[in-house]
Amino acid sequence: MTVSKLVISADINALKDYAHKASKKYNPADVFWLTAKEGEKSIQVKETAEFMQQVYLAPVKDSKLMVICDLATMTPQAQNKMLKTLEDAQGHTTFLLLATNIEPVLNTIQSRCMTEFLRTTDDDPKTLISQEIKRTLKDTFGVEIDEKTLSFEQKQAILDTVSKINRNVAANCNVGNQQDLLIMEILKYAKNSPN
Repeated sequence: MTVSKLVISADINALKDYAHKASKKYNPADVFWLTAKEGEKSIQVKETAEFMQQVYLAPVKDSKLMVICDLATMTPQAQNKMLKTLEDAQGHTTFLLLATNIEPVLNTIQSRCMTEFLRTTDDDPKTLISQEIKRTLKDTFGVEIDEKTLSFEQKQAILDTVSKINRNVAANCNVGNQQDLLIMEILKYAKNSPN
């Protein structure tokens, strides 16, 4: 069984710690890491393709862990290259996609993953709701979202909603309603905010 999990936090070290803890459940020979090449700011198609070839190798033990750190630095072309493997992967493989920012992550990737907002003390709230959605909320509804006032539970609920909407959009090819659905859900959670 293949599992894909997207873990989001502004703190890259917290994400790496999370992945290292997860990797302890696997044989070290079955854990593969993808990061930007030294001196590079983004993960490119070439290294993504090479990394994804590891998915098709038989595991030494029972299953493999494929860790991508930081998905927010992966180019859209590289994300699309990875998408095909996420869809076709066979056997017992877990994809752990770490991201410091959800905005650059393609909706097609988000829709295929369980999403978790990692609780840390230094989280940057800008990673949760896109600037475009914030502008629409402010301009259309007069609601200004200050993510610093949202509780961890509210952030997690919004992320869960984003995941569900993305999965629904991917399944039904109804991209036109995606932003409207998301705005309605965010407004619902914003009303429960202390402000």
